[in-house]
Amino acid sequence: MWNLHDLVGSDPIAFIGVLLVGVVAGFFNVTAGGGSTLTLPLLMLVGGLPGPVANGTNRVAIIVQNLVAVPTFRKGGVRGMRATLPLIACALPGTLLGAYLGVTISDELFRRVLGVVMISLAAIIVFSGRRGTDRADELFEMRSPWTRLAFAAIGFYAGFIQAGVGFLIIFALSGIEHLPLVRVHALKVGIVLALQLAALPVFLAGDAVNWGLGLLLAAGLATGGFVGAKVTMKGSETLLRALLALGALGLSLKLLL
Repeated sequence: MWNLHDLVGSDPIAFIGVLLVGVVAGFFNVTAGGGSTLTLPLLMLVGGLPGPVANGTNRVAIIVQNLVAVPTFRKGGVRGMRATLPLIACALPGTLLGAYLGVTISDELFRRVLGVVMISLAAIIVFSGRRGTDRADELFEMRSPWTRLAFAAIGFYAGFIQAGVGFLIIFALSGIEHLPLVRVHALKVGIVLALQLAALPVFLAGDAVNWGLGLLLAAGLATGGFVGAKVTMKGSETLLRALLALGALGLSLKLLL
């Protein structure tokens, strides 16, 4: 599945459209979440990919996006990535199982349930008066055992569907650990990168990846992810919460409708 020409044909509008949607999705993936709700329909409509193949192909773009976003956050002075290693370890078994199911199982019911969850999540994060404590020390540790339990479930979802997993990570790190949103977004991209590196081989084994379209989309996501990381580091909590609410609402409506 390498022939990009067969997917977008000779239409330059389709080619440019994939890149532009990728840029927008990459920006929202880093600053809020839910960018995959743009890219998955794009892969199916423009690329003509079946759902499981679009699901696997999307992982290629997300990995490239976060390979750009992670060092951008680090260069901006955001630290603490190593503190997420225990959470990644908790999530990995579920990620592998979820990826296996994602190759063969329909996600229609799960998307509808997630739509309701996203509306609730947007309200919790936007209207909560409690702000995260800025624990800038690279050696900080996750304090609540509930965080590890949450990541066991998050890992399954990250492997299964992926779209919207950023919201779930934000909920765990901001809602349970009370970390500030700038740090949460930085940690989120590192976690997603690790989990998708684990999930991708499962989709490859199931022949559910189109490399040509995946790499084209990756170029857009990487660009948007870079810009999103810069905006996140300079943005206020209010701006990040507004972006998060917008992304969560859009994801909810798409999943429910």
